[in-house]
Amino acid sequence: SGGPVQPDGTVGPRPLHQRGNSFYVRHQFAQAIDFYTQAIDANPAAYDVYTNRAAAHAALKMFEEGLADAEEAVRLRPDWAKGHWRAGTCLVCLGRNKEAAVAFERGLESSPDSEQMRSELERVRSVLRAAPSSAEEAKRRGNDHFRDGSFERAISMYREALSLLDEEGGDVRGGEAGALRAALLVNTAECQRQLGEYEEVARTCGEALEILEELGEDSRGRSALVVKAHLRRGLALERMEDYSCARLDFKRSIEMEPTNHIA
Repeated sequence: SGGPVQPDGTVGPRPLHQRGNSFYVRHQFAQAIDFYTQAIDANPAAYDVYTNRAAAHAALKMFEEGLADAEEAVRLRPDWAKGHWRAGTCLVCLGRNKEAAVAFERGLESSPDSEQMRSELERVRSVLRAAPSSAEEAKRRGNDHFRDGSFERAISMYREALSLLDEEGGDVRGGEAGALRAALLVNTAECQRQLGEYEEVARTCGEALEILEELGEDSRGRSALVVKAHLRRGLALERMEDYSCARLDFKRSIEMEPTNHIA
């Protein structure tokens, strides 16, 4: 019932892919990823399975992983329009709109009649025309969205700011750029917390704390960011019922800011 059996006794890659699809349509994305991964292990040239796994990753807001899968799909088959589409949508969610426009342009070269691709390319170009010119400006726009309660828009703008920081070059993890990067991540984490994306909060705060560790004690504004990162991660871990790790974060935030009543 599981499809053709290979010489080693395992089930062939196409049925595994189909089982992944059956989980995907039921929105059971983690299980879908598991079967897609098994299918890819059985046939690493399956560009279409990479594309489907990219979609499942994106549905779980794992956009970096989704992008990596989409890029592998178009490496295996450069004229695979669906692969370029998946890459573009992941890049948009990561705030990397310039790269997203390139992905959609390549998709249109492969599928010139795709109205969906053309429409998204025009939307991204419109965003780029109105885009902030600096990381600081993007951060201010993100803060405005946060104050309005538009948390997803705020996250998108903070990601745009991170992308602009990368483009500006220099030491993006040290000095003022490092402090700005950490602040953007801490702000992103609070938006994710407001949206109930607790695993993302923990991951984002962890990234911020790594940067803050590298900045050193005398960096301006560092201690306040460290307190916020530990506090927000602790609140997220508490909601995830990881109470022992949450307590460690709360303890650290209280040590640094004894008057903090939230922890």
